[in-house]
Amino acid sequence: MISGPGLNWRFIAKILGMTLVMESFFILLASGVSFIYHGPDFKYLLISTGLCLVLGLSLTFIGNLAEKSKIVGKRESFFTVTMSWILFSFFGSIPFFISGSIPSFTDAFFETMSGFTTTGSTILTDIESIPHGLMFWRCMTQWLGGLGVIVFSLVLLPLYGGEVSQLFDAETTGLFHDRFRPRVVEVAKRIWGIYMVFTVILIVLLYLGPMDLYDAVCHSMTTISTGGYSTKQNSIAHWGSTYLEFVVVIFMIVGAINFSIYYFLLKKNFKRVLHDEEIHWFLGIIITATVIVMIGLVVTNPEMRQFESFKDSLFQVVSLITTTGFSTQDYIPWGPFFWVILLVLMVICGCAGSTSGGLKVIRMVVLVKNALNEFGRLIHPRAVIPVRLNGYVLSLDLVQRLLAFAFLYVVIILLGVVALLLTGLEFDEAIGAAVTALGNVGPGLGNHGPSGSFSGLTDFAKWLLSFLMLVGRLELFTVLILFTPGFWKK
Repeated sequence: MISGPGLNWRFIAKILGMTLVMESFFILLASGVSFIYHGPDFKYLLISTGLCLVLGLSLTFIGNLAEKSKIVGKRESFFTVTMSWILFSFFGSIPFFISGSIPSFTDAFFETMSGFTTTGSTILTDIESIPHGLMFWRCMTQWLGGLGVIVFSLVLLPLYGGEVSQLFDAETTGLFHDRFRPRVVEVAKRIWGIYMVFTVILIVLLYLGPMDLYDAVCHSMTTISTGGYSTKQNSIAHWGSTYLEFVVVIFMIVGAINFSIYYFLLKKNFKRVLHDEEIHWFLGIIITATVIVMIGLVVTNPEMRQFESFKDSLFQVVSLITTTGFSTQDYIPWGPFFWVILLVLMVICGCAGSTSGGLKVIRMVVLVKNALNEFGRLIHPRAVIPVRLNGYVLSLDLVQRLLAFAFLYVVIILLGVVALLLTGLEFDEAIGAAVTALGNVGPGLGNHGPSGSFSGLTDFAKWLLSFLMLVGRLELFTVLILFTPGFWKK
């Protein structure tokens, strides 16, 4: 499959080159925004475009020397996808750094990795001081990261030869995704077509509200991608618009639902959509959590009006379970009871095959069903009680892989908490930071809540959280397998 004991480096160079060329195009778009607003960041965005384009073309040229008949193995897929996100974040951070808007490269990389992984955690303490061009680029990093740079590459530059589906599998998130009959490139095109249509619709709806066109475009990109970056320090609360809050809630949910569902809707396969268990559980969790939080707010704040408590509860529950991270209220003063509920939502998160991060609802459903089946197995030891999902029996191998994923997810959070405690963080802050980074949620607890930022962390903590963001966005195994000795053997 691969000549020699090593990786097919020329193929890897070609894919990385293509993604960097694509990134240079979008940085150029941001420089156009800067030009329109006569921003001081114009030249820095152009310089970044040039650097990204030169390296991208160079790598593409090197990659063109690769034999077209070569088949892409899983090792190339894992390595290429991981390196794509790292290179995207590295070059995406350059305009922030060289312009002086974010003087520390560690901070610039953290902010950009948080963008591309659609996490939404920020080190900025005065967001509105960022020039228009850089702010547009900051929001666009989340839009690009929503469905993945590799998927976008498949749309723009169809790969030649080989098992391109392995790149698609390594990038797309979830326990499994529905297999489509068309080629992978066609699947990617349709997914991105749906993604862009939702983006345009949301731009129009936000513009009809209190937002101007610039803010509407920026927030549309960060809402449908469930990223959560805002152009305002107070996030969505800046506008104080009930209309705006409900529109954003609807599209946060849209972004957190498996995008294959929309494909089936286009095919008028309504039965497939209506009987999807993951959607039932996802919406059920939102309704249940909203009711619990609302009752808690009414009990602890008797003077709060019921509609206000409902609105605030719904927005924060949806914002966190979809891993968007927008805020209309700071939930930190609500107290520990609410923190626990919101932390659980930050672990479960949205649906597989969506733009959200976290453990995913579908994994939680299978874990719950498998746990309940254990009671039946104890009563009837010889009985074969399989786990069923959407009417299909899941293989034992799939369930075991899911259990391994969940175990590893918890272990990584615990290790992250321990490492962050060593940097001097309080216990609640360490838990919040580790959970929000691995789940790609955004806000955490304590000083890192909706009204705070991650600027006070040590450089080590910021690099650690950046790594956790990457690991969480690429579903753990894609990144962690690179650290196993067997990966580098023939």
